[in-house]
Amino acid sequence: MRTFGIVLILLLSAFVLICGCTGNTGNPSGGNSESGVTAAPTETVEVPTATVAPQVTPAVTSELTASEIADRIKAVMLSIESSAKRCADVIAKNGIVGEESLRAIKNCLNDNPGITTITIDDPNLVVVSAEPTEYSYLIGSGAGRQAIDKPTLTKSYVFVEGYRGVSQICPIFADDGKKIGYLEMSYQPRSMIANIVHQLIESTPYNVWVIETDGTSLFDTSSSEIGNNLLTDDLYQDTKLHKFIQTVVKNKEGVGQYTFRDHMTDKVIDKDARWATVDYGGREWRVVLTSPAE
Repeated sequence: MRTFGIVLILLLSAFVLICGCTGNTGNPSGGNSESGVTAAPTETVEVPTATVAPQVTPAVTSELTASEIADRIKAVMLSIESSAKRCADVIAKNGIVGEESLRAIKNCLNDNPGITTITIDDPNLVVVSAEPTEYSYLIGSGAGRQAIDKPTLTKSYVFVEGYRGVSQICPIFADDGKKIGYLEMSYQPRSMIANIVHQLIESTPYNVWVIETDGTSLFDTSSSEIGNNLLTDDLYQDTKLHKFIQTVVKNKEGVGQYTFRDHMTDKVIDKDARWATVDYGGREWRVVLTSPAE
């Protein structure tokens, strides 16, 4: 009985060994899946790399000219003139006073954010309408200028608020050709020019100043100069600088060099300059583009 038991145990052990050698306990694919699930072989896919072009800032310093700035300023003036003419057409059909004409100048004001004031003058140059309403005190006053027959730009003058401005004036003609009044749109040159210039000269060595032919400064990247007279103010009487400014006001365009003493630092600075002219409405503005002398 004891012998039989031993034999039985030996037979069972042999059976277990045989099963263990033929059983599938591994990963038949040769993979390394810890879960025992066969992973499909991975395929290498080449993904094209997108090439991003470097962001290059245009080299404005080698391309900007005084003429380009002058052309842009004049383009704004012509845009204001076109708007004034459209408004004048509405007024001509409805009369220089009344709700329709008042609505027309309100719409014109809304369409031209840089305009500070719009007035309608009668044939005798007396103001009959004014927008915005805070300028209604102008109604009944004289325009203080001569009659005109075509779009005109005034010389700069100091507004009641204290800043220097100009007006573009458009005559209003009825269908029969009779002149029935004037539309006057006023604005600050410094604001209009700044909107053009600052984006052009940002991160460049350039400076810009704009003067009338009597020497009055309308714009300067050094804002403290605006309103000064470069021909008559003591600040600009250095011989070389004064001679240069005289040359600028006498000539519509040119190239030159000048020296001035910076009154803030007391340093003498040499500048290269090129200038061009905005010629509009009977007036000329000199646009001077400067950079450090080479």
